[in-house]
Amino acid sequence: MRNLASFSRLFRTAFRNKGLTCINIFGLGVGLAVALFLMVYLHFEFSFDKHFKDEERIYRVLSVWNEGKEVTNYPINFGILAPTLMKEVPEVETASRLYTFGAMDLHVENGEKIKVNTYQVDSSFLQIFSFKLLAGNLDGALDEPNTCVITRSTADRFFGVESNPVGKSLNGDKGSSMEIKAVIEDIPLNTHFRFDLLTKLPDYGWGGLEYYTYVKFRPGVDYAVAAAKCNEINKNLLSTRFANYDSQFESITEPLADIHTATKSAFDLSPTANKSNLIFIIIVTIFILAIALSNFISLYIIQGEKRATEISVRKTNGAERSSIMKMLFGETTLVTIIAFGLAIVLYYSFSGVFARLINFNLPKEVGVTGMMWIYFVLLFLGVTLIAGVYPAYYLSRFNPIELVRKTVMRKYKLTATSVVIQFSVVIFCISALFVVFRQLDFMKKMPLGFDADNVMAVGIVTDVKQYEGLRSDLLQYPSIVNIAISQGHPLNGCSGQGLRRTDQSEKESVTIDERRAGPGYFQVYGIPILEGRELKYEGMMDSASIVLTETTVAALDLEDPLGKKVMFNGMPMTVVGIAKDIHYGSARQKIGRLVYTAYHPRFWMIGVRYQPGRFQEAKTALATVMEKHFHGDPYGVMLLRDVVNNQYWQDEVTSRILMSGTVLAIILALLGLMALMGFVAHQKRKEIGVRRVMGAQIGTIVYDLNRYVLIRILPAVPIGIAFSYFAMYHWLQNFAYTISLSWWIFAGALLLTFVIVLLTLLYQSIHSAMANPVDALKSE
Repeated sequence: MRNLASFSRLFRTAFRNKGLTCINIFGLGVGLAVALFLMVYLHFEFSFDKHFKDEERIYRVLSVWNEGKEVTNYPINFGILAPTLMKEVPEVETASRLYTFGAMDLHVENGEKIKVNTYQVDSSFLQIFSFKLLAGNLDGALDEPNTCVITRSTADRFFGVESNPVGKSLNGDKGSSMEIKAVIEDIPLNTHFRFDLLTKLPDYGWGGLEYYTYVKFRPGVDYAVAAAKCNEINKNLLSTRFANYDSQFESITEPLADIHTATKSAFDLSPTANKSNLIFIIIVTIFILAIALSNFISLYIIQGEKRATEISVRKTNGAERSSIMKMLFGETTLVTIIAFGLAIVLYYSFSGVFARLINFNLPKEVGVTGMMWIYFVLLFLGVTLIAGVYPAYYLSRFNPIELVRKTVMRKYKLTATSVVIQFSVVIFCISALFVVFRQLDFMKKMPLGFDADNVMAVGIVTDVKQYEGLRSDLLQYPSIVNIAISQGHPLNGCSGQGLRRTDQSEKESVTIDERRAGPGYFQVYGIPILEGRELKYEGMMDSASIVLTETTVAALDLEDPLGKKVMFNGMPMTVVGIAKDIHYGSARQKIGRLVYTAYHPRFWMIGVRYQPGRFQEAKTALATVMEKHFHGDPYGVMLLRDVVNNQYWQDEVTSRILMSGTVLAIILALLGLMALMGFVAHQKRKEIGVRRVMGAQIGTIVYDLNRYVLIRILPAVPIGIAFSYFAMYHWLQNFAYTISLSWWIFAGALLLTFVIVLLTLLYQSIHSAMANPVDALKSE
């Protein structure tokens, strides 16, 4: 009963000023809920691949190609690297290669074909990565050819939910089949690779530069020494194989846990997180917590000022400072607990909405679970200590006379400082939001050199012989404009090659990207031919011809290139055309050196240009024609414009998080500003009353109150602008093509901030100035 009475008394004193306390709980609760969601998001991004057993012992090898001023880090190596590392580096326990075989069309007996994302790997891959076994046996599962391991969802698609297909076979083209040796759990979303099926990788000896190579070091070894040995071997292999190139080669061995957030690789098996964007989100999270916490402390101290008499009486009656601190700390702790409870309710109620808002596919298993509970408890303890200890210490440190006579200026300075911090954050967030939105808009609208609108990219294997039939049947539909076949669309499917003039030695070759284009390619994708002609397909492949882009011509220093011979991977080819440069990467990379060839007869991409606004008609027509020519074989359809925009999905996430954080920062800062204005008006109520009685105009009093507060938050302007310029300047360094940091961006952020501030101040100051002066003078 005694404890219940104490709690009841504590609750009553904490909620003595119900309005201010509820504002405090709401502000802190909302701030914590958003911060909690961002912590969950960040925890997910930084948790990639950490679910694998012994992940700290697993590394990946990168090949570094240094060509003059251009350095490219490739995540792929020669096929011989993995077995060489196992033989020559004692610290390596095992190593494995991974080859991205792509989508396979598989079926069970009398079943329809289904596309399956396939990796070819060494059997040791299953020793490096610990997959959860559901059926069968992983030991020796990939020791023999024509065997495979599939995921649970893949087994469900072919054999039914919760089936056990071990021992059964999946059939491919030309009578091929693979026996299922094991079923594993679906690959978690926080893994840097994704697959439906693993099958044995054939041994091609040296192979090409196309294998991802993973090593697992022995326990207790010096990882730096072991990595250096791996790098030396890979460097020597690269230098030996490319001895004829005038380039230098290095190697990097990176930890598995760094691949998603800190890889140095130019591309990867799945989209990686941009570290600058994650740092940005961390800053936003810290700012939201800082604003929520500073608001809480300021509002509590303002509330405590009204209790100066109570604290004074308690001290006069002999109360120890420790007992007063205990009382005040108990009150703030109670309010903080309620705010944290509100934060958890808000998180679970709105996390799905917020995830959709920022375009984040929130996994079901991600939330306040596991390690997140530890982080959450630590956050609770930190916030409780800061929010509770400081106000309790501050309000209990003065003697009774100081509490009555000197607290106004002291607490006003503290509250004004809090508002300066908050509006520094608001100015930073608004100006940063302007920059991020403008950069995103610039990248999405940046001239690509080709026409990405109104084009479907259809993934299916085909060849030149089928082209005319496909084209003829599709063009019967008014919604279809043209079709093309190729090994990829303008944003994927490049192959790295070497190119040189005929008068140059092999060492003078430059690395280029090769696009294997088929009939209709330049028309469908809208790639202009500036000089000469495009590649021809008139009864036979245009195998000895090549089309160069402007950047490639410049790199070769080739004058009057049309009709001249160039050496493409040691083969003489005739330059028949010069194509316009295109952006076949994101705005983060400069336009590369690209060539188009026509010597390969097989393709796996159909490009379909359709009439604007008639996508559904074109898609229906496509389905009819595909059924006729491919007899139900599975195929994928994507819009090329979506592919362009998806390059910036993480920048989009960052912009939406920044937008949400900016709105929240403004709301919390305005709560603090209203509290400050209310506090100043309360302290000046006698002065306002006297001036009103003496005939002062309401407008004059409103002006004085606003000026009084505005002057004291002006320091936020240079702080917010300076920090924003510094942060955004460094963020833009991640892009090869950027907007300029124009002065009007920051001027616009300031203008918007001051409009919001003035509207808030005017509302509060007019309300205070119009109060009955008699009531103010009576209270004195």
